[in-house]
Amino acid sequence: MINKRRGMFTFLMAVILLLTGACSSNSGGEAASPVGTPIATSTPVDNTPVKLKIMGNYNNPELNAPDKKFVEELEKINNVTLEFDIPPATGYNERLQLMIASGDYPDIVWFPDTANQSFQNAVRDGILVPVNDYLASAKNLMKYSYATSWDALKANQDERIYGIPRTSVVRNDGFWVRKDWLDNVGISIPDDNEVSIDQFADILNKFTFNDPDKNGTKDTYGYAGVVSASSKVLIPILTGPFGLTGWQETNGKYKYMNPIYDPEAKEFKNALEYSSKLYKEGVYDPDSAVNDDTKQRERFWRGLTGVYPGFAAHYTWHLPEIQKNVPNAELTYIFVKDENGKVKGGSLATSSTGLWGFWAITKQAKSPQKAVDLLDSWLSDDIWSIVLNGYEGFDYAVKDGVKVAVDKPLPVEIRRNTMRRAYDSDFFISFTTTKDVRDKITPWLQKSLKTVVPSKDPGFVPGTAKKPAYMDYQKVWDQTIMKIIMGQEPIDKFDELLAGWYKNGGEEYVTEMNDYISKLNVKK
Repeated sequence: MINKRRGMFTFLMAVILLLTGACSSNSGGEAASPVGTPIATSTPVDNTPVKLKIMGNYNNPELNAPDKKFVEELEKINNVTLEFDIPPATGYNERLQLMIASGDYPDIVWFPDTANQSFQNAVRDGILVPVNDYLASAKNLMKYSYATSWDALKANQDERIYGIPRTSVVRNDGFWVRKDWLDNVGISIPDDNEVSIDQFADILNKFTFNDPDKNGTKDTYGYAGVVSASSKVLIPILTGPFGLTGWQETNGKYKYMNPIYDPEAKEFKNALEYSSKLYKEGVYDPDSAVNDDTKQRERFWRGLTGVYPGFAAHYTWHLPEIQKNVPNAELTYIFVKDENGKVKGGSLATSSTGLWGFWAITKQAKSPQKAVDLLDSWLSDDIWSIVLNGYEGFDYAVKDGVKVAVDKPLPVEIRRNTMRRAYDSDFFISFTTTKDVRDKITPWLQKSLKTVVPSKDPGFVPGTAKKPAYMDYQKVWDQTIMKIIMGQEPIDKFDELLAGWYKNGGEEYVTEMNDYISKLNVKK
């Protein structure tokens, strides 16, 4: 018994000595970790930049020097490396389709609008990820995006947001007019640049029949019509002045209604009748029925037409093109009043949401948070100053303490056409713009922002629009509207057309739209 106790005592002492030795041999004099607890070790921080691939729709396939400098600055701020995939601008939609089908996705990809089929397919197939979880620190995106932009990006009509807005200002566009032509035909524009519906028609007629370019030849027209990119149907010359401002709250059968679809309203019929009258009088450019946006603009630049619908800030874009043919040409800008003498108008479908396209993040993104942080930093004050003013040497020089534009600055695509700030009209007036031009266009620009009446629907397309009966009747609708404007059908044909629309899904369409708009307003 004694030997057993002595043996146990000897064993315990050996263990104690072993542990004591281990403690005394610990370098640095720190206490040993408790038995059974691993010794803590420091994890090295990985500062390797995250690589982000961006597929966007830009005019230039290669980055020039100022854009490269700008990208390097963004990379440094966000600890990323950026790779740009820039397909040919004319084939961008086709590349989107191929990208979606390939299974190989960039981190960030640009879509033109929420109705784009590639976008809808990508949401449906889980290729794009909602960005909600990454917006907590995106203070700039929250501050400089319209609320309707975020609503428009809720592709499934729930709270999941499938993109980051590329914002443009929501505005009511008026018309560019050849000021030298006005002088030649004896028309003066009021100081407030507002004309009545009848005065607008008079301008178009005199630009067509009174030889406004004074070349002794009948080779001019008041207006080049344009067909809708989706329906290929001529768009009425005037919309806002006839009360066409999209979906608005009413006191009728439905709480929300678009005058186009209101059987009790006359706004759309009046707009169609006005356009049809001018078309039959011959003030439309003969190519109007096949003009897209580009052709419509080119006809104006070439001096074939004297009135062009457009954004009030584009004076320094249009005038130099026109002066290539007529060096002494001059432009002014007009708004057309409604029958009550008020200027108001709706935006284009995408512009009413504030979206000038948007950026989506794919499921293969290496870091969705980094992608959102990158786009958020674009709108920060420091970076935005560079977006607006550029770099010394590339964009401007400093003379006597004043910034002046360099001769023939390189066009920048990445810096200027990736992100925009909501409400920021200054973006469209460069610091290099001369005072006389700035003073000329600023009142036009401000009026376009103050007189806009945004539609209540942020680009929403009801599910009914995809049903066969509705889609088949839409073709009848488009053909009939085209014939009415071109004078091939009487204006009263529209009543029959609208009745047929309601029988072929229109009732469901209006109901779905009302449900959607009502839900948006409840959330707000």
